[in-house]
Amino acid sequence: MTPKLKHTQEGPISQSEFQAYVREQMRAALRITLTTVLEEELTALIGAAPYEQNSNRRDHRNGSYQRNLVTSVGKIEALDVPRSRGGYRTQLFERYQRRQTELDTAILNMYIGGNSTEQVGAVVESLTGTQPSTATVSRVFHTLEAEYAVWKERPLATHYQYVFADGTYFTVIYEAEGIKMAVLAVVGINLAGEREVLGFTTGDRENQAAWADLLEQFKRRGMAQVDLWITDGNQAMLNAIATKFPTSQRQRCIVHKMNNVLGYIPKQHHDGVQPELKAIFYQESRPQADQLLAAFCAKYEQIYPTAVECLRRDSDACLTFYSFPSAHWKTIRTNNVAERLFEEVKKRYHKMNAAYRNENSCLLMFFAIVRSLQFKRIPMPA
Repeated sequence: MTPKLKHTQEGPISQSEFQAYVREQMRAALRITLTTVLEEELTALIGAAPYEQNSNRRDHRNGSYQRNLVTSVGKIEALDVPRSRGGYRTQLFERYQRRQTELDTAILNMYIGGNSTEQVGAVVESLTGTQPSTATVSRVFHTLEAEYAVWKERPLATHYQYVFADGTYFTVIYEAEGIKMAVLAVVGINLAGEREVLGFTTGDRENQAAWADLLEQFKRRGMAQVDLWITDGNQAMLNAIATKFPTSQRQRCIVHKMNNVLGYIPKQHHDGVQPELKAIFYQESRPQADQLLAAFCAKYEQIYPTAVECLRRDSDACLTFYSFPSAHWKTIRTNNVAERLFEEVKKRYHKMNAAYRNENSCLLMFFAIVRSLQFKRIPMPA
């Protein structure tokens, strides 16, 4: 049974962040819609699709030109406008300007809200001035889905130095009720230091088969070697990684580990213990870290035996990062790379007291946001 959503208090994003997000999504949605409608409009005028041999053809395509469009959410630059040999001139931009506010809202909802094809058809008709064909509506409606379908099957690099895996929950509406749906996501850093989201899917975080299926997709798309996996302590995920990538090393997120250890220590004692615990993971070498680990365990074994047992469990995996270039330690000793991805998605949508209307809209919005993210490159050793 799918767990029901429990209400949580999350800090609101700032008004400026919210407005920037809406403008960004609007520009992306407007570009997709206008480009698709322009092409459909020209196809209807010519009487044939690109490269189609048709005896009813009335004109021929003649390349395209680019123009900027000033909208209520900012300038859309270098928008491709198709041309015909007969001098086709679209009325789309004038129609858009006349009903800008109404169309802006409709187009945004079309891409993130799971609107019906009837609503999409109304948008297209407003832009073109004529009732669109079923094929036109379908093409506009499924543009983002088509982009996502291509993206999730794109080839991957053979070798990634670091890969981060995690899962989190999003709100999805089923039968008028909000439930929690898990999204599993993986972020990779290749040998050039370039960071990318490798893929994501819905599934139970605690289900090994769900993780194994996602990892198998990566292998099918070309990923053969991962030097280091960075994860939390999710055993289902770890088992799947060990099965699919048995030669990879593993780094246990030190933030999760420290939180687990401190969970066995009274809160009033955290201020005294936490600096000593944290110091283990911020040494200049593995031998120094091992010395501090041993000293910490010896000092607190009688006072906090369960906490020390927790620290010793999986301690080698917590210190794996010391075997890699020191310039990368800040990035690879925690799972912040994956967690920040989820935070960004939630900040832009989930925290707005909204909910995805179905599983598909959840994945499409996740993709739309992933596509817009700019990741920093980390310097890699020669």
